Amino acid sequence: MKSHTKMSPPSSPAQTPGASALELNLNSECRAVAARSGISETVRQGQNPSSAIAAENEEPSLVYVVDDEPGLTDLYTLILEERGYLVRAFNSRIEALAQLKGDRRKPDLLITDYFSHAMFVDGFMRRCLLAHPTLRILVASGFNPTDARFLYIRPDRFIQKPFTAEEFLREVKAALSV
Repeated sequence: MKSHTKMSPPSSPAQTPGASALELNLNSECRAVAARSGISETVRQGQNPSSAIAAENEEPSLVYVVDDEPGLTDLYTLILEERGYLVRAFNSRIEALAQLKGDRRKPDLLITDYFSHAMFVDGFMRRCLLAHPTLRILVASGFNPTDARFLYIRPDRFIQKPFTAEEFLREVKAALSV
């Protein structure tokens, strides 16, 4: 998965020089939606355990994986299920959004690629957050997070491809603990 000659990106993209304008947090509009819904940051944090199974009596974290590359959804699903996460994989953002709106149990985390044929990532994230304001979002991309494409994209976490399974799991846990 990861080339040995490739340098790993910093663990926090916001620490990259010139990235101060790129805060990988939800944008103020999405936080305002959560506030209007009566959801405080404390409640939001309490709903997302930092591990797949936070306590014996709790259900595993539900993760939606959305990528139009079936091989990647299969890989993400395999890695996450081996660690005890409950995963629902989608090859279409439209299908994932419809499921999110209809599910009684909402996901704790959404993992999506930057690109998709069906819907732009910023519109997809905005619609998901309107349907579920406490949702955590991890964006995976081959682009560097300081790229101009990310000026208006504010996921909770970002991971640059290629990455190892360990790096992926570390970012999933970090996204759930935001």
